[in-house]
Amino acid sequence: MKTITTTGTYKSPNGQDVQYSFDYPVFESFQDAISELGEPEVLKLVQRMSKVDANNTSREKARVANGHSTRKAQTEEEKARAKADRQANAALLAAIKAEGIKSLDELRSRIR
Repeated sequence: MKTITTTGTYKSPNGQDVQYSFDYPVFESFQDAISELGEPEVLKLVQRMSKVDANNTSREKARVANGHSTRKAQTEEEKARAKADRQANAALLAAIKAEGIKSLDELRSRIR
């Protein structure tokens, strides 16, 4: 099991974004999760994840049906273009990382 540390954000009452850090475990397999957490806890987490996923999907479908969604429906061509853009961006990022560039400032300094 590994532990990942990352950051999240939330909006404060005055409208500013506030960042916070949090840790979460990453398991190599279900067996790894079961050995670390126990079968009852893994089952509880899987059930919670299933409920959250179902709720998120249903909420967005209700928003779309009621005209409240901010998500723009995409045509198949738009989806294909967006996928190609994501793949190109990932390849560009991989090339930048392969050059050992670790920050935007470093990238800008090499371009100039």
